[in-house]
Amino acid sequence: DEMDAAALLEAMELLQDRLRRLEPTFAERIRITRDRRIILPDRFDAEIRMRPLVKTVFLLFLRHPEGIRFADLRDYRNEMAALYGEISGRADKEALQRSIDRLVNPKDNSIHEKASNLAAALAQYFSPQQLPLYTLAGKAGEARRIPLDRSLVEWE
Repeated sequence: DEMDAAALLEAMELLQDRLRRLEPTFAERIRITRDRRIILPDRFDAEIRMRPLVKTVFLLFLRHPEGIRFADLRDYRNEMAALYGEISGRADKEALQRSIDRLVNPKDNSIHEKASNLAAALAQYFSPQQLPLYTLAGKAGEARRIPLDRSLVEWE
């Protein structure tokens, strides 16, 4: 019985490994609606959901295929505040500004937290092979960017 269990376990691991290699590796299209929803047209218009500040970071970096250094985020403060205002629908402008201030402050860890949260949110929708195309890539101190081919991104 122990031998059968070990053989079965080995067969299951082999099957899992084969299935993992069959997971999609191709990039999928995304559509950003006027109301800032993120839609997957190739999946019957499924919507990618994430927290407003995380979505703000994602859309900001999607808008800038050349990438942005975290140290330079302050230069994008107004753009981020406008995006965050649209996404969050927050009436409390002071709270909105505080969130953006934390995000652009190089001494605050907020941008690193949001980048990590972004990867976790997108991992629910994309295979491990696809995920690196949609998340922030780049080394510390260098421009971070989302590698996705922008011909696959439609802005309404």
